[in-house]
Amino acid sequence: MKRYATFFIIAILTIALVSSLVSRERSKHEAPAEVAEVKEAPAADAGAEAGGLAAADDAGVATATLEAGAPKDDKPLRVTALGWELVAAGAALAPPAGAPPGTSPTMELAPESSLDAIEARLARGGADPQGADIAVLPLPAFVASFERLRALEPTVFLVVGFSHGREEVRASAGALLKAPPAGDEVKLVALGPTTMTDATARAAGSESATLLGLFALDLLGVAPSRIQMVAPGTPEAKAASFAALVKGVPDERPRAFSTADASRFVPIVAVAPKALLESREVTVRDWSKAWIEGLSRAKSDVPGIARRLAAKEALPLAASVGGAPEALVLVERLGQIENTGLDQQTSLIGPLAKGAVTLDSLTQRTWQLARGAGITAVAAPAPLPIDARIVSTIAPPPKVAPRPSEAPADGDAGVSFGPLPAGAVAQVAYRAVDGDAEKVASQIAFLADVFERGVFKITAKGGDKAARAIAAAAHEKGVAVARLAVAPGEPQGAFAVVDVLSPP
Repeated sequence: MKRYATFFIIAILTIALVSSLVSRERSKHEAPAEVAEVKEAPAADAGAEAGGLAAADDAGVATATLEAGAPKDDKPLRVTALGWELVAAGAALAPPAGAPPGTSPTMELAPESSLDAIEARLARGGADPQGADIAVLPLPAFVASFERLRALEPTVFLVVGFSHGREEVRASAGALLKAPPAGDEVKLVALGPTTMTDATARAAGSESATLLGLFALDLLGVAPSRIQMVAPGTPEAKAASFAALVKGVPDERPRAFSTADASRFVPIVAVAPKALLESREVTVRDWSKAWIEGLSRAKSDVPGIARRLAAKEALPLAASVGGAPEALVLVERLGQIENTGLDQQTSLIGPLAKGAVTLDSLTQRTWQLARGAGITAVAAPAPLPIDARIVSTIAPPPKVAPRPSEAPADGDAGVSFGPLPAGAVAQVAYRAVDGDAEKVASQIAFLADVFERGVFKITAKGGDKAARAIAAAAHEKGVAVARLAVAPGEPQGAFAVVDVLSPP
């Protein structure tokens, strides 16, 4: 029985195995793909292939760059200025109200009424909405600010105009025609470092007026150590013989002369940090050309520009700009600026600048006076903070004016200098203490450029012959014979005295 059971179990297992083999689903067989033979390439070929791939990548990048275009300097320049009248060019360039909307503004304007505010904006920089890239201000204000902004390396790169009549020198009758008693302290009514108050601290125009007064006393031979500046309206001010004030400030002393007479003494300049001029030179160049064009547009529509400024109408103003003066005030102030054009830039800035009055000579003179009076504590840097690269690329070379067709001036030939115009009024005297005829002639050439319409009466130690020699030397330096007159007699206590007279 046991033998049958074993057979039966083996039979069942055999049947189950056969059944499993018959019913199993077979998978379809796929032959392996043919393997291509790979031959090792030579090293040179491998390098060429890699270079080709790299070149393709570079070409792709270059194509993308060309399609996207070169990066553009779209960030607007922020321009601050010492007075609303000094942003008139920017207002003239801005589209009027109602004009179709255009692209983003190329500049923002931030006029200010104090030098402190100008310095604060420059210190913040143009990346700050309350900062500035460029400042437009009179040269004396720039000199006064240089020490505080020295870390920025502020640099003058454009002359946008000259002050014309805003600053005045007032003096007691005859006080500017003779030297004050030797050794006496000379009081000058002005807003200097020792006379500023919270209400008058470095108000717009005060630095220029003060420098004009210091210039007048320097011509008289008054050393800065003898000058004491006193505040307007004080008891000391009433007794002072000299005052240097902004036009419109009440003063009882007669006006001796103003920047309408000394029309080339206070240039208005554009200043920027040195780093900006280097990093955004093309942008600053375009701005300079546009600003000069804006000056011309503003001059052709003074009432319209004054009205827009007063109403702050359609102006690209920067953040935190205060209120504007009335339109009538702005019309008057715009009349106190003589604009400069592109054709005048190279005669003032750079290696082609010629003549006695250039930006270099004015800066040196201004710095000397400001330091002597304590307005700045630092000497003029060497080289001066003036950059001619913008002017050299946008302005034509200076025109050389032909010399007047006059007989050569000879101190021994009896050339007739003058005569003095009838009704000419003496404004200020230049007193040369030491006996150097060449130095006196150079000073006359400088004064002839500063006082563009002035006439000069010369007296000298040694009488008529010595005075004629000085006049002849001044003529050789470009001063017209008609602007030179020789007076008889000898000056007291000086080698030569030159009276600056205004024509009637």
